[in-house]
Amino acid sequence: MTVRSIRRPLVTIGLIAAGATLAFAPSASANAPLRAAALTDGAPLTAVALGGTGKIDANGAAVFVPVSLTCSQPTQVDLTVKVAQAIGESVRTGTTTRKVPCDATTQKVRIAVTATELPFAPGVAFGVVTGNSCDSLCNSITDEHRFDLAL
Repeated sequence: MTVRSIRRPLVTIGLIAAGATLAFAPSASANAPLRAAALTDGAPLTAVALGGTGKIDANGAAVFVPVSLTCSQPTQVDLTVKVAQAIGESVRTGTTTRKVPCDATTQKVRIAVTATELPFAPGVAFGVVTGNSCDSLCNSITDEHRFDLAL
């Protein structure tokens, strides 16, 4: 076996691996291309944003998370909201999925997220909201950042 006979398959494998890496690697601003695509492709859901402060209720068993969403036409949006909060050595989490009607405007909704094991407490948390809509076109938009939990 010569170097030339080994080099060609190795180069081919390297090119395939590089292409797969680029295809599946998230962009530095993953939300911007989705929002732009939703506007130009005519998808109904155009923006989803997690609010700045969630309200703790039921002694920490639940938190109400503010979410704003914008649609270019009336549609149903599946909203998934995840909350995680680290306090000391423990992490409190919760996830909720709701179907929300969206008209052709920007609207605000409050989504209740129940704690999985440990109760939420006042302080900093991390939230992720994902909106999925499928009418004539399907699209998904995500917003994620730290936010405050307050009583």
